[in-house]
Amino acid sequence: AVEAGGAAAASSAALASANNIDADESSESNRSMFASMFSSLLTAPSSSSSQQPRTRASAAARGGSAVAEPKAQPAWMAEMEAMADETGATCAVCQEGRTLQPSELLGLYAFVKKVSLPSSQGGGKGDIDGTVVLLSLPTSFPSSLMSTGDAEALFQKARDAAKALEGSSHALSAMSSAANSITGSGGGRSNYYITTVSAGNAIHISCHKKAKAADRNHPKAPKSEWEGASLRNSRVTCNVILPMVSSKTSKVPLVAVETALTDHNAIIANTLGARPKSILWNCLHDVRFLLLRMAYGEALNVDCGGGSSSSNFLLALYQLYSADMFALNAEHDESVEVSRHARGLSAGFLVGVDIVDGPDFNRHEARSKRLERGVADAAPMAALCSILFYNADIKPYDNAKETHDLSGSQQHERKAPPPTRQWELYKSKFLVGLIRCAGHRHSLGLTDSGCVTSRGISTVRKNVEKSRSFADWSGGSVDDAAADSPSSLTGSAQTKVPSRRTSMIDEYSGALRPMLTLYAVFNQLSKEFVLGEDDGTEEFSERLAAKLESCYKAEDIHELLQIAEINDVGHDVICKYFEKGATS
Repeated sequence: AVEAGGAAAASSAALASANNIDADESSESNRSMFASMFSSLLTAPSSSSSQQPRTRASAAARGGSAVAEPKAQPAWMAEMEAMADETGATCAVCQEGRTLQPSELLGLYAFVKKVSLPSSQGGGKGDIDGTVVLLSLPTSFPSSLMSTGDAEALFQKARDAAKALEGSSHALSAMSSAANSITGSGGGRSNYYITTVSAGNAIHISCHKKAKAADRNHPKAPKSEWEGASLRNSRVTCNVILPMVSSKTSKVPLVAVETALTDHNAIIANTLGARPKSILWNCLHDVRFLLLRMAYGEALNVDCGGGSSSSNFLLALYQLYSADMFALNAEHDESVEVSRHARGLSAGFLVGVDIVDGPDFNRHEARSKRLERGVADAAPMAALCSILFYNADIKPYDNAKETHDLSGSQQHERKAPPPTRQWELYKSKFLVGLIRCAGHRHSLGLTDSGCVTSRGISTVRKNVEKSRSFADWSGGSVDDAAADSPSSLTGSAQTKVPSRRTSMIDEYSGALRPMLTLYAVFNQLSKEFVLGEDDGTEEFSERLAAKLESCYKAEDIHELLQIAEINDVGHDVICKYFEKGATS
């Protein structure tokens, strides 16, 4: 037994010893494996460095660069880095604009509505578009005007436009309406226009068509065309798309432009209930109403629920680009009278201002009455046409044969408006016409643009619908305001008691305010607007909006005169022309 126990103990010891030996061998094997791994990591750089000279030598032997080539980046990353940054308006669907999609036509979502104005309330089309002015001018150069080259050129331009209008149905209707308004009979005839506002959201015409089909075919919540469009338009109501035609659309197919314009004009015709006789004048009336609404400080978002001053100035600028294209087309597709009328309006207006201010002018004759009233009514449209057609460095009276085509492309380099542009040369006369217009509208009892949402609403409601930044002048004191104003036109020594004219300008301030604001807008528009040079249109609209806002915030008419840069015209002169307009 003792021997058996000793044998078992010896066997156990031997087994334990063997296990220890195996464990030691396993541990040694593991240490050996880890050592080899660390050794390979430590020797990798050296081996790499030892191989690098061979790589460089082989590259040099092949005639390649001594520097190792960088790792090639994926094709999609190279394409992304090569893409240009998008500037300007972008599509509300694909978020791309003219930089990334130059061959796709963009359009502005807008809201258009019909406006009805009687002729007795400043709504006569022949009065607004200057037909009455052109047809009331004398047939020969007046002896009362200074016989200068510019004056004769202006008169000849106006006479050419008048000859083109003579005998047309529009001319006969305009002169008949003007005669009735002077005699006080037949002034109740209504004239129909459109007015358009926008929130400034753009979309590709093709993207709109695709979204329209998707909205119509939605399985759970189908939508109409403009119901879905209002969602893409930041939930602002819209019913039309204005094609953004300019020099940047030169790569857009002509068929796409014509199709978009046809769709736009079809909606305008449905809104009016009839096809406009002239697409050009329909567009110009639309721009005039938009600027007039902003000059009166009316809130533009009451129509569609959105839209700022800058977005609506953007709309107006693209409408002016379209109007120039319509003027070019009118020379071929419509009667030549349409184009000559629009291009000759500013010249006829300037001649008319000189005639009615002449010493030999007899304002009691029927023809003279028509001319004087026509100058007042046509002042805003004449200023607009002057900036549209004669704000570039071109020969101002050569029938304006610009070098741009239907797409708006031009063959000259970008230039700022020259100091010899028509507005800059004659802006004092345009100011006189706008002041006369203010007086005439005041005599008619007009306190708004005529584009209110519904006719017959109370005056209190109209005041509520002013722009938020529109300062209230109703609480100012006439005597206090007059005490701080200059006493004479020449700026001579101040007197303690203000003159009658100085105090009268404060009494007329409410009626003068819209036209002085409109003058400030026209002046700013003239400083930068050039046909075919629409780079930075969005920034331009922002500057126009800033100018308008500064006019809104003016505390009184004296501050407004400074903002509008009307510093060389005395208060007595302003009041004189205001009263002439009121009695015309």
